Amino acid sequence: MKRSDRAASGRSEAKKAKEVSLISTEELCLPFEEPEKEMSKSCQLVRMICHLAVDSISKLPQDILVFVLSLLPLKEAARTSTLSHKWRCLWSYIPCLNFDAQKKLLDLQFTDENLKSERQQFVKWVNRVVDSYKGANLETLRIRFNLDSSFQCDIDRWVQFAMRWNLKMFELDLSDSYGSGIYSPCSFPQLSDGPEENFPRVMFSNSSSLTTLKLIAVNVGGEALECFLTNCPLLEILVVEYSHCLVSLRVVGASLKLRQLEVCMCNYLESLEVSAPNLESFKYVGPWLSMPLKNTPKLLETYFGSEFGLEIIDNFFLLSSYSSQLQKLILDLEVDFMENQGSREWPILPNLKELKLIVIAEGHSSLIGFTSLIKASPSLLKFTLKLDYLDMFEQRALRKVKRFPHQQIKVVELAGFVGKPIDMELVQYFHKNAVALEEIIFDTRKPKYMGTIFEKKQNAETIAGRECANGLRSKLFSGVKVTII
Repeated sequence: MKRSDRAASGRSEAKKAKEVSLISTEELCLPFEEPEKEMSKSCQLVRMICHLAVDSISKLPQDILVFVLSLLPLKEAARTSTLSHKWRCLWSYIPCLNFDAQKKLLDLQFTDENLKSERQQFVKWVNRVVDSYKGANLETLRIRFNLDSSFQCDIDRWVQFAMRWNLKMFELDLSDSYGSGIYSPCSFPQLSDGPEENFPRVMFSNSSSLTTLKLIAVNVGGEALECFLTNCPLLEILVVEYSHCLVSLRVVGASLKLRQLEVCMCNYLESLEVSAPNLESFKYVGPWLSMPLKNTPKLLETYFGSEFGLEIIDNFFLLSSYSSQLQKLILDLEVDFMENQGSREWPILPNLKELKLIVIAEGHSSLIGFTSLIKASPSLLKFTLKLDYLDMFEQRALRKVKRFPHQQIKVVELAGFVGKPIDMELVQYFHKNAVALEEIIFDTRKPKYMGTIFEKKQNAETIAGRECANGLRSKLFSGVKVTII
């Protein structure tokens, strides 16, 4: 064969190889393409370097190239397989597999048929990448998309894939676009004792490095969670949300490294016991239980919501043993009427630095009762209100607020601000009492739409709220930084 013929043949084969690679990459990535403007600047820089300096970079050792690719989103890393023969499979060695397509749910309004199609594409994407993976040290596996029990076989397969690796972080989030549970959730594989079974306990032997476990909109029972706690000595973060089969859970052990525990919307939960000497942050949203905290000497942050959140207001004395150490308190509540709560005697929270109220309120509601909680927090630096409503707030006379100067509050944030009595009473309170106030933020966006395509939607309430905030800027807060969103 002549040299020119061999060259032409070589170019032809290279072209064919590139076409095959392009098809493979598109199949892996395009169903969940994100616009380039959403990429971080660092990701754009890495991508540009990979494409412009491919000849120079290709000379680097493979482990360095894999590290560079690990800085890119998964779909971008896979796309580099078209650069040259050496790059064709490099992406399949990266130590982090991040299948996060929740943003697609936020950006698009699916019909049932569209959602079904998107689910199938997502599952196909994950399966193809899992089948192609060649790495020797997978550290992170994150799967986030709205999937139901019709994909149970795929979920089982992904969990088994995860348990084969000595992961540091595993997240399985199958919730909908608003972070809520779904009607028919998938289940975490059932534990078994035999090695031939679907999910034998022996698989936990590969979990010794796991530090973060998040299971959201996945039916998982207490037995499986306690197996993770027993077999994962380095576990620091455990998050469980929307499990319909979680009835009882014990998070107990003197040697637990657990720093953060979240148990949310597991509405059939009957018993929860927490004795974790290193726990710093505890979030519980769900039905009322007897106080779950037994031994948590390092606890700094608590988040209480739903029925438990309302009941803890009436039983705050149950937290009295932690009142001196708490630095952050979040209450997530549906509030009917709180005016008469102003006379409540809260225990003093001497080290509380941040108080956040996440409230869904009725039209006639008042939040003035929470000012007594602010009064009981002499070191408070920041107060945040996130306000949504079930029906439009009534116009009524403002209730009087008591004068009790607070010496420390620096920042007040009012999200969902509408300029009606429910939030104007708090504005009045801080104007009278926050003597060290440096900044007040009026955010007229509805909190429940934050992060969705409706975030910047204008309506009569948001326009009125912005006009009211502009009036308050000069009328009440002339010496304070006022931010209006």
